[in-house]
Amino acid sequence: MYTISKGPSKLVAQRRTAWQQVQRQLAGERGPRPVQYVERSPNPRLQGFVPIDLDEWWAQQFLARVTSCS
Repeated sequence: MYTISKGPSKLVAQRRTAWQQVQRQLAGERGPRPVQYVERSPNPRLQGFVPIDLDEWWAQQFLARVTSCS
């Protein structure tokens, strides 16, 4: 099991809070909407790039650990 010391734990909490604020702003719950960057001339080398869903990736990693321990 992973243990996070106090310093990194505080940093994670700050990042989580900041990200939740951005998500609320994007959803239009309160405050001004954040500025979103839109690439006007995309790099042709990145054509076909598919970003990964980190939540899904972590879920798969967790499930793999659970099933390997069974």
